[in-house]
Amino acid sequence: MAEIQPFRAVRYNPDVAGDVSLHICPPFDVITPQLQQELYDRSPYNIVRLELARRGLAEDPYEQAAVTRQQWTESGALKHEVEPSIYVTEEEFEYRGQRLFRRGFVAAVRLEDYDREVVLPHEGTRAEWVADRVKLMRAAQSNYSPLLVIYRDDLRSTVGNLIRAVAGGPPTAVFTPPDMPQLKLWRVSDPGTIVVLQQALAESEIFIADGHHRYEAALRYRSGVRAEREVGHGESINFRMMLMVSFDEPGLITRGYHRVVESATEGEVAALIESIDRHCDLEEWNPPQGRSVTEQIEEFSVALGERQGNEVVFGLYAREKGIFHIARMKSPPATNSALENSEYSRLHSLIIRPVISAEREEQVISPHHDAGLIARQIDSGQARFAFIMRPVPLSEFVAIVTRGWRLPPKATNFFPKPPAGVVIQQFGDRL
Repeated sequence: MAEIQPFRAVRYNPDVAGDVSLHICPPFDVITPQLQQELYDRSPYNIVRLELARRGLAEDPYEQAAVTRQQWTESGALKHEVEPSIYVTEEEFEYRGQRLFRRGFVAAVRLEDYDREVVLPHEGTRAEWVADRVKLMRAAQSNYSPLLVIYRDDLRSTVGNLIRAVAGGPPTAVFTPPDMPQLKLWRVSDPGTIVVLQQALAESEIFIADGHHRYEAALRYRSGVRAEREVGHGESINFRMMLMVSFDEPGLITRGYHRVVESATEGEVAALIESIDRHCDLEEWNPPQGRSVTEQIEEFSVALGERQGNEVVFGLYAREKGIFHIARMKSPPATNSALENSEYSRLHSLIIRPVISAEREEQVISPHHDAGLIARQIDSGQARFAFIMRPVPLSEFVAIVTRGWRLPPKATNFFPKPPAGVVIQQFGDRL
């Protein structure tokens, strides 16, 4: 049974901090060094200083993040809410030429071990990223970005109707950052409204869409605290701030999570190319003229289309310098497992793993969703070539998650990612 609770968030105080739109940022795992510097320059209060402690400039970046948050609290730039609340959100963004909206709500969800089958993961994690988030939680006693999770509404769309009703009124705050979706926020403190939401979702499973590393960090951090002292049932470290979005929400978008070959030896690159040639038929794709490489990669990912049946198709960029190829796997082995049948599993198990060990793979194969970053890395020689992946179909996602299986790390790319800094979860003896 999912336990969903209101919490007393910490939010930016515009009377001190100024324009709140300048202070939010993407979650830690998609911030490049270039974007980090842009965010630093954008505002002295940008949450990147707290969210991305592992790339801080201090000797102890985690402690520096904690000190910075304390300074912002003392100055009044950050302010603790008085009443426990949930926070309805509406994100407005453009995707492939369409203007879309995604509505949901941010709440505190009780942490559950995966074997209880209340909170369900779908992909593996990398140990160093989990450890990074644990260090930040330990130092900062806060969470700065919500996980993105998906739930099933009841047959009457009780939660969806409630959210639409709330979003019909004037928002509590509006965020219009220059490079992220516009976001509106409504604070809901009415106990009766919150109870309706809690009851409607009491039997719903919670599917992690984005945030596996942060969720597992929360479990690990709670376990560490429990080893040192008794933790009260209502303490905030028993909960994780999450943005909850319905499966039926039209603005729930998935994109491909690409794989970039970095730091590989010439022998490893040759082995990967030989493995591709052995398993796949290749067809050259001609990009539109007059477009940047970034635009070409983006158009290539669209041209790969949607998955049909059990076919296994992925793209290759720069296998030969500047050339795009569509790779179609020759007669992939038959399987009744949705996990094994996934294009991501096929790529890793049949193409990569036979020639690159699991330990070496984490150093050689890097997941990236940003076409511009991929273009820059290959152009600069930092990367050799890229696998351009299609999105995991939502039906395939559900079939995998509900069976307790896990895709390779960074196989899904739900868009947009909820930003950090809109609301902050601070630890304490109560929510």
